[in-house]
Amino acid sequence: MIQASGYYDEIMDYVHSNEPLLCGLAGKTFLVSGAGGLIGSYLIDLLIGARRELGLDVRVEALDRDADLLNSRFPEEFDDVVRKHVLDVCTGVLPKSDVDYVIHAASNTSPVDYATKPIDTIRTNIIGTDRLCSYAVEKRARRFLFCSSVEAYGRNNGDVDFFREDYSGYVDSNSLRANYPTSKRCSEALCNAYAAENPGFEFVIARIGRFFGPTVIAGDSKAPTQFIRNALNRESIVLKSAGTQLFSWGYVGDCATALLTILLKGKSGEAYNVADPESCKMLKEFAALAAECGNGKLSFVEQNAVEQAGYSKITKATLDVSKLLALGWTAKHHLADGISKTVSYLREENKGGQII
Repeated sequence: MIQASGYYDEIMDYVHSNEPLLCGLAGKTFLVSGAGGLIGSYLIDLLIGARRELGLDVRVEALDRDADLLNSRFPEEFDDVVRKHVLDVCTGVLPKSDVDYVIHAASNTSPVDYATKPIDTIRTNIIGTDRLCSYAVEKRARRFLFCSSVEAYGRNNGDVDFFREDYSGYVDSNSLRANYPTSKRCSEALCNAYAAENPGFEFVIARIGRFFGPTVIAGDSKAPTQFIRNALNRESIVLKSAGTQLFSWGYVGDCATALLTILLKGKSGEAYNVADPESCKMLKEFAALAAECGNGKLSFVEQNAVEQAGYSKITKATLDVSKLLALGWTAKHHLADGISKTVSYLREENKGGQII
């Protein structure tokens, strides 16, 4: 868990504002893949907070293939809540213990990985989903949650302003960059296939927008992470495009509460968009807010060949979150506040040094 002052208080704020929801988790065990990642680690921090603040007997089987990341996120002081498993979800021996909920949050989410590790990206999504669905069936888990992506929608065909869950845009499957969105689509279909062949298997899908926060992984090459890295080190914010791409954003803490809301209150077999409805902004607007936390300057450079291969060519991907809001979820931290908190926590955590 991040040690910066204010981070634990933020977790406690989320715990208390979601107390009725979290109390439904008493006595439950989670399996979370991608436990050291942006979303998985914050979600587990929230469960740790619920156990310690509300006295809930929740436990987590935390899976990640990066031992150093997993141990740094969850040192020994959290062993009463988190049991760590260093493994590749595609090949490793899964925990033998029974679990109530399975959350598949492991995935490459970095443009450089899409360009340089396309096979790994596809395998983690599809084979990982297959193995964890099978595991959930074997353990008779209450529910399986697949963390999908806004990229599963593909390119906006120009016929809608916001993607609803029944929308399907164009993806050129005969292209390198398709490794991520196409494997997410296939994984969603795989969840449906498991439900069809295994009566009683319940699943929900979270199509997650562009989220950011202090639990970001070092080396993440997404544009917003680069902006936050620049701000953290008080460097000029570097835009590698005109920045007119319009996206739905969100703060990672809000994503964590959204996932738990979908898991516990969503309808089995349904997909739910996840984003802050108040944070629909252009990329250059995100960059400008990050600049305010750094040295206030913007600069423009050309993408290199790897970046050109890995970055999405999508120029508009905004989400209709009506279904999620109908479950009673609300966002607590909008774009400017979320960026400010992220930079502040990381700067304190590393005494101004660069970690991301």
